[in-house]
Order: sequence, then structure tokens, then C-alpha cells
Amino acid sequence: MLQKIRDTWNQPKSLKARRYANVFYDVSWNVLLLTIISVVLIGFLGAGIGAGYFASLVKDMPAPAYKTMTSQINTYSSTSDIYFGSGERIGNYTTDEVRVPVAVEKVSPFVVDALLATEDVEFYEHDGVVPKATLRAILQEATGSEDRTGGSTLTQQLIKNQMLTNEVSFERKAKEILLALRLEKAMNKDEILNAYLNVVSFGRNSMGRNISGIEAAARGVFNTSAEKLTLPQAAFLAGIPKNPFLYTPYYQGGVIKEDVSPAINRMKTVLNRMYVAGKITKEDYDAAYNYDITKDFMKTQSKPRDRYPYVVQWAEEDALIIVRDHMLKQDGVNLNELSADDRKEILNTYGRRAHNALRQGGYKIHLSLDKEVHESMQQPARNVNNFGPNNSPKVDPEQGPEQTAAIMLDNKTGRILGFVGGRYVNGKADDFNRARQMERQIGSTAKPLLVYANAIEKGLITTDTVIIDEKYKYQNGSNPNTVEINNEDLTFRGPMTARDALKQSRNVPAVKIYEEQADFRSDTEKLLQMGMNVPDDTRDAPSMALGVSSVKLAALASGYAMLANGGEHVEPYIIDRVEYQDEVIYEKNPKKTRIYSDRTAYLIVDMLRDVYTSGTATYAKSLLNVPGDWMGKTGTTQYIRDSYLVGSTPGITLAVWTGYDKENGLVDGQGYGRYYQRTQGMWSKIANNVYLDSPEVFNSNARFVQPASVRASDFGDSGSFSEKKKVEEKKKKEEEAKKKAEEEAKKKEEAEEKQEAEEKKQEAEEKQEADAAAKEKADAEAKAKAEAEAKKKAEADKKKAEEEAKKKAEAEKKAEEDKKKEDAEAADGA
Repeated sequence: MLQKIRDTWNQPKSLKARRYANVFYDVSWNVLLLTIISVVLIGFLGAGIGAGYFASLVKDMPAPAYKTMTSQINTYSSTSDIYFGSGERIGNYTTDEVRVPVAVEKVSPFVVDALLATEDVEFYEHDGVVPKATLRAILQEATGSEDRTGGSTLTQQLIKNQMLTNEVSFERKAKEILLALRLEKAMNKDEILNAYLNVVSFGRNSMGRNISGIEAAARGVFNTSAEKLTLPQAAFLAGIPKNPFLYTPYYQGGVIKEDVSPAINRMKTVLNRMYVAGKITKEDYDAAYNYDITKDFMKTQSKPRDRYPYVVQWAEEDALIIVRDHMLKQDGVNLNELSADDRKEILNTYGRRAHNALRQGGYKIHLSLDKEVHESMQQPARNVNNFGPNNSPKVDPEQGPEQTAAIMLDNKTGRILGFVGGRYVNGKADDFNRARQMERQIGSTAKPLLVYANAIEKGLITTDTVIIDEKYKYQNGSNPNTVEINNEDLTFRGPMTARDALKQSRNVPAVKIYEEQADFRSDTEKLLQMGMNVPDDTRDAPSMALGVSSVKLAALASGYAMLANGGEHVEPYIIDRVEYQDEVIYEKNPKKTRIYSDRTAYLIVDMLRDVYTSGTATYAKSLLNVPGDWMGKTGTTQYIRDSYLVGSTPGITLAVWTGYDKENGLVDGQGYGRYYQRTQGMWSKIANNVYLDSPEVFNSNARFVQPASVRASDFGDSGSFSEKKKVEEKKKKEEEAKKKAEEEAKKKEEAEEKQEAEEKKQEAEEKQEADAAAKEKADAEAKAKAEAEAKKKAEADKKKAEEEAKKKAEAEKKAEEDKKKEDAEAADGA
């Protein structure tokens, strides 16, 4: 058919047909020629208009220098990381965006292949822009097409992220194109790819934080490094930058989405493009396509502040000061030359700069903490059975639960190995780090550091100097204080050695020794050198002997570490070093200060050993499973507001506090045990836990070595303040008084015996006289009785005789009457 038409056209059968064919040919050719010319002219016109429009869009944008562009492209925020002293990563400095820079050489080849196959297949061929792709994207944008394929190369995306905004406009696109072309001349392809891999967004991680850069994505989604990503993992991550909000597998809180099918479908698309591009084999494609990527997702992770709340808080606050001071030093700012107001303003300004730098600057903060030690210390603080009631019935019900804090530090270096910032209520900690921020009175724990050590150093006492525990009032030099000093048990035990007074924590001997020194300012200077707070208005107070000054727990622990360290104090610290861009900008060089001589330190240590064996910490000793040469001291403040136990071996010092945040008294008894038992129980349980995991830190095999400076006489009763003479004089007076009393008693006894003999003699004489008188009286009474009886008998006889005479008379009278009657009767008868 086609051939027939061709033959008819070439050989028409009539002139008319040939004429029509020629006319049609001429018209068609002219129309075609005019069309081609018109299209070319319109193309040139459109190109000219486009070029003019493009020029108008970028006319006000100066061409940046290559160096400036390179610097800006490679300037991206990098999360600062915090590490345990034992090397484990804790987490990042608090920020919502996590980024961990990584070199492209340390990124899995699967990632590079997946990104290029998906985002920019011609990356190594183009000069920053692919014109056909850009034209297609512009037409789609202009027509409002829903099917948008995108036209940005990796170079353009990098420009948009680092030098421009996300604004959707032709002006921004024009600037992006121009800068992309220029960037390709400033950086090579690998450098551009390296920057892109560290800039692009990958959604959220398992903590719910925004992640930028492939290393942060690998860690945050799959808990691996970018170098170890598998093919399906790489394909999954490579698909996220297209739409991070849609394709990220996590919600803001770090919870895995219920439906991750869009992200999985996107992963399959990436795999298909890799296969089409020849980057993977059919077998690799099938295996990765059918792989269940969801099983590789990390479960929701707690943020570093949730896992180690007190650690991150302390690290960030101290790091902020370190970086701030580093910036001040770099800028040559001398705060001493500024007024108070200017100094405050400068510190605030540099503090904000330091905060931003730590959030975005990629600092590495290395702590002194040992991970195992620190985590072991937390367990007793999680057990509610180790505490008293939440509230005492007699105090404000809003005071909160009974709290605790603890610090363990290395005696030689000052490194804080672990700490407890507070108890865990319902498994959670609060925001107040008591180990770092709290300042409380330290009670009797001040006695060895301030009173006894100073007194030994000055030759006032030795370990066995005799002090009298008796009724006593503060003297304070020439201004006697009328306040009476009481011991905790409200008793006085009389003469005792300094050793016994210290191990039993008697208050009166401590105040006596402190006042005897009469050098309060010099003595309290020792506490200041150990980093303890001593307000100027209390430095002259004799009550300092009983620990009335408020002190931080780390400073208190460092004081006992000083004793264990032979009298040399080492400043405690928690940040070991800070690195920035692989350069150490800060490294802790602990300040060391000689506080007491090794002789004084050892004598105090030797006295404090007794606290555990027969003193106030025997309860702690009964629960302790950690062997070693232990020394330490308990402490209680007024009204039992605070309770302490600080203990040391040659290796470490552990200080524990219990109390209430509002400084109310601890409950003593009521089914919760004695208050000091809870404190000592907490101390022992912490020590036992740490020993199970890290026994080496205690240096249990070592003993406190007695230095050559210690003499035998140091263990006798010597020293200028010995009250032995006073005791002897008192005893002598008592003996004299006793002897005098005995003599007086003897004289009194003799006098009493003489008096008794005289009284007996007198009694005998009186008895004899009484007996004679009694006999005489008895005789008289017998005579009188006989006379009375004779008289009575005579009267009775007389009465009887009278009665008989009366009866006889009556009888005679009756006989006479009877005779008369008879005579009368006889007369009548006659």
C-alpha cells in the first residue's frame, strides 16, 4: 500500500494530478519552513525572555567567593556528646536536633548507591544542574501538576539546606541554580557528597528527636553506625529525605508509628532504582525487597536526661562554664577589669554563646564518672524500704519524701567516680541534684577536719590527751556565751581521751579544744582551702566546732579524702576534659593543696578507725561487706535535720547524707528504725553494691601507712591542752576532801561513840534509878495495895459483920414478932 502511494506520487497519471501534487508540495514545504523558523524564533525569544527573567531574579545576589561558599556549606551544627570516664557514651547535650558528622569514606557504599540512584543518578556527570530535569520541574510548578518528579540535584539540595531557605519561589530556584553551578567549581563531587550526607534530614530517631546526617540516622533508627548499614537499612534511610515527615518511622515522642507502610514502599522504590541502575544484583534486590525492616527498628529510647538525669544536668552546667570561660579567654576578656554590672552582662552574653555552641558545635564532654560505679550507687536510692516516712506528723505535709545524696571520689585524683543526686520516687528522679547543688550544715563531721586536726597540728592535743566531758557553756574568749552545750544523749561522761571523745562524737570536748586554740579565723581558713563555704560572719563563732556552716557534699567528701591522702587536698571534679574539632580545649588539672602534715592526717585517720570498730558507725560496719582499712565519721545537725556518714579507704571516699529538702527533722523510730540506721544502712548498701561490680576502686588490700613523722609519744597523753592535771587536781582535791571527810567522820564517829557510851551510862543510871524508883513504886504500890486490900477486907468484914448483925437483929425482931404473934394467937384462943 505504502509503495503504491509512493509510486502514484512520483509518477502521476495526469498533468492535473501532477500540478496538484506540486502545489501541495510547495505549500507544505513553505508551511513547514515557516513553522521551523517560527519555533526557532519563539525558542530564541523564550530563551531570551527566560534568560532575562533569570537575570532579573539573581541580579541583586552577589557571587560569593569560593572560600566563603565552601565554609558555609561545611558549617553545620553537630551535636555535643557526653561520655563516661570509662568511655561509654551517655548521650548528647540537650537539643532537639541530633547530628553526628561522619566522613563519606566511613559510610556504607549501599547508602551512597541508594541516594544517587534515588536522588541524583547523574551526580558524577552534571555540573550542578540537570537542565531537562529543571525545565520539567518548572513546567510542573507553573502548571500546578500533581505529579511532580522534582528537578534538584544533590548539589542544589545542599545549596537549599545550607545557603538558602525552603521558600517555594522562582527567585529562590534561580539563586539555587546559580549557586549550585558555582559550588561545583568550588568543591569536588566527593566533598559535595560528604557535606550532603551530613546535612540532609532523616526525620526522627527512637528518642523522638530530629536527626540530620546519615550517622545520626543510622544510630537513631537502627542502633548501628553508617559504616555498618545493610542494604535494606541503607535503602530505607535513603528514602526518608524525600519526605522526612511522612517516611520517618517514629512519632515526636520516639514511639514507632502504627503504620509504616509508606516508608516501606519508599524503601522498595529505592531498591528498584538501585537495581535498574545496576548497583545491586537481582538476588540482592529480592532479598532486600522481602526483608522485614521493622524488626531492625530501635524500640523507643529514653533521653539521656531520663536515663541519667543528674549526670546530664551536672555535665551540661559545668561544661557551659568551661566553654564560656574558654571563649572569654580566646577573646581576651579580663573580667577583673570590669565593673560588677559589666561583668554580669558579659557573663550572661558569653553564657548564651556557650550554650548555643554546645548545642550545635560538636563538643565532646568527657566526665570523670565510672559507669559501673555510678549505676551501682543508684540501686539503694530506688528502694523505698531504705527510707523513713514521706512526712513526719509534726511538719508541713508538703515537705516531700525523705531524701538522700551520695558522692564517691578517688582520694588521689579528686575524680568523682559516681554520685546519687536524690532518691527515685516511683522510679523517677526530680530536677534537684542534691549531690551538686545542696548546701547543708555538716554537724559532727566537721570535728576531725576543723577541731582535732588543727589541735594536733598546733600541739594542743594528741590521740590520748584527756578532756573532761562535763557541763559547759560556750566561752568565746572574753565574751562568755551563756548557751549551754549538750551532747546528743544529754549526758556527760567525765574524763575521756581525745580518741574516745571523737569516736563517741562528744560535743563538749570538741568545743573546749576549739575554744582553747583561740584562733578561729586561721582554723576556718583550712575549710576554705578545702572548698567549703564559711561565711565571714560565722568564722569567729565557736559553734563552728559542731559544724554549723553549710557545705556542699562534694566538698565534705574531699575533706576526708584529704585525710586519707596524707593531708593533701585534691579538688573534686566531674568533667575530665572537653574536646572541640579534635582539639582538647580543656583538661582538668586538679588543684592540690597541703592542708595538714602527714603526721596530723595519720593521727586523725587512726582515731577515725575506731568510729567503725567501737564508735558511732558500728551499725554501718555490721552491714558492710567491703573489706579494707576503713576510717570515717558520722554527723547529725540540730533537731536531727541532717544525718551523715563519711567513710574512706586508702582508695576512695564515700559520703552519704539523708534528710528532708525543707530541713525538717528526721523521724526517729516509729517503725522505721533509728534515723542514723537509715543513713548508715544507705551508706553500706551503696558501698556493697559498688564492691560487687567494681571492687578494685576501694583499694581494699592497702592500709593507711604510718609516716615516719609520727612518734610513739603521739599516742600518749600529751599536748598543752591536756586536762589530765585538772583531772588529777580534781582527783587530789576529791581524795583530800574524802580524807578530811573520813577524818571528820571518824571524829564524829568517836564523838558519837563517846556520846553513845555516856548516853548508855546515863541510860544505865537512869535505868537503875528508874528500877529503884520502880521498885520503890512497886513496893509502895504493893503496900498500898495490901493496905487497900486490908482496908477493903476490913470494910468487907465490917460490912459483913454489919450485915450479919443486921440479919441477926432482923431475925431477933422477926422472932420477937413471931412470939408476939403466937402470944396473940394464944390469947385469942384462950
